[in-house]
Amino acid sequence: MPMKDCVLYVALFVFTCAGVGHAEDAFRVTPYLQNPSRDAITIRWLSNANEAGTVTVDKAGGAVQLKSMPEQAKTLSYNPFGEEPGGPHPGLPYLHRVRVTGLEPNTEYCYRVQQGTVEHADVFRTAPDANTAVRMIFYSDPETEPESSTSPPVEWPAGKGTTRPAEITRYLVDQTTGYRENLKVIDSRKPNFISVVGDLVESGGEQRDWDEFWKHNAGTYNTLAGHIPLIAALGNHENYGGPGAFGGYSTKASDFGCGKYLTYFEFPSNGAADPHHEGRYYRLDYGPVTLITVDSSDGSPEGTASDTNHNLSGSHAADFNPGSPQYVWLERQLAETQKQSRFTIVQYHHTAYGSGPHSVPFGKPNFSGQSGIAMRVLQPLFMKYGVDAVISGHDEMLERSLVPGEELLADGTKVPHEIHYYDVGMGGDGLRGATTGAENPFRKFLAHDDAPEVWNGKQLISGGKHYGHLEVNVAPNDKNQWGVTLEFVQVFPITDATGNISSWERRTYADLVKLQTR
Repeated sequence: MPMKDCVLYVALFVFTCAGVGHAEDAFRVTPYLQNPSRDAITIRWLSNANEAGTVTVDKAGGAVQLKSMPEQAKTLSYNPFGEEPGGPHPGLPYLHRVRVTGLEPNTEYCYRVQQGTVEHADVFRTAPDANTAVRMIFYSDPETEPESSTSPPVEWPAGKGTTRPAEITRYLVDQTTGYRENLKVIDSRKPNFISVVGDLVESGGEQRDWDEFWKHNAGTYNTLAGHIPLIAALGNHENYGGPGAFGGYSTKASDFGCGKYLTYFEFPSNGAADPHHEGRYYRLDYGPVTLITVDSSDGSPEGTASDTNHNLSGSHAADFNPGSPQYVWLERQLAETQKQSRFTIVQYHHTAYGSGPHSVPFGKPNFSGQSGIAMRVLQPLFMKYGVDAVISGHDEMLERSLVPGEELLADGTKVPHEIHYYDVGMGGDGLRGATTGAENPFRKFLAHDDAPEVWNGKQLISGGKHYGHLEVNVAPNDKNQWGVTLEFVQVFPITDATGNISSWERRTYADLVKLQTR
């Protein structure tokens, strides 16, 4: 089926089949895409009933049908350490996984998933070869929870040069609305994939927070993960069981929360000797780009400047420091990608260079015990192998830093090189400002300082920090020279004279970065 007809079919299907059954009766999480490659992709979903589902994919030679084998998702139970609010809670769902193979690169396919009496239709596109342009979108820290809809909007620190009225100290909408509008803009840009760089949920051990995340991405709020592959990195909140009786950062609570993350997501295998480390770090080759994901959850020795979480110990988190299995694996991947890929991007949650609360050095006043500065131990490795950009969150800033150094080429030659570090922590939770005591000598852009708010009374005209994301485009120019553009996007609330929001608009910050292959 041609792409135009495929999209039309999906639109008609959603309209005509609305009365066949209610999706929420069959699907706990609607179908979503994982682990994309040039010739295959995984379709996952969760059902309420222990019944096999059917995936139908329209190929050039005719439709192909594949059956799922449901497996009860025992890791997705509600927290056993304390009773989660909002009960009574539903029973354990059933996880379905179908790997569709034998596909053509960079090709769009219609697919349908039949679960009980309900059918869900969407489209997917396979990964392209290395000579095809791609678009990727990164954000972090949505930290979903049901309370995001009912709690007041987050505090909204005013940056330099703002003309904001003094009485406006909180953001203009709640976190649920901010995240929903962010995802609408992301969906409209039709990226090849989306990456959430940690802190997907508020409490990794509270199932209701995961339920809320999937409402946004494959549920009642939006189903964009059904046509855009969704990948992720572990954050400290996935390692957090929840407050009080939910276990905090205890070993059991951390493993319980991360178990949910590892159940929902499927990544390329990293070949780790320790099976507990599978899925925690991985490499994805996608067109002209290699994306390497590092697990920054915990460092060793515990409670030192080399540790990213002084509250966490004894869990299955993978150490990232020199000599650790993850470090050895990382260097091997970087050495390969330096030779094979046009561009290399690394992502992990704890930002190494930032201006927020988790960028205060070890032993200094205001040190959080969860500093990303420990991740600077990887900087020499990134520089040696010519990494182009490192994308993180955690500080919940909108910030770019530029770190200079030298890359070591295969022939032993050293050449000047710079690495751009991004904090993309504006997905849908906090809108923090800079913290006293944070140290970042390499900062080049910070929304609070470099995008002053302009107001006309209670009407916001421009500027300020808003919910948003980082859009990355990789493409050749008219001389067939490959380049990357990286641009911060803000989902801007359009207000009237009384301060009421009438609509939302995609805007970009004045910090466009362009890179080229050497």
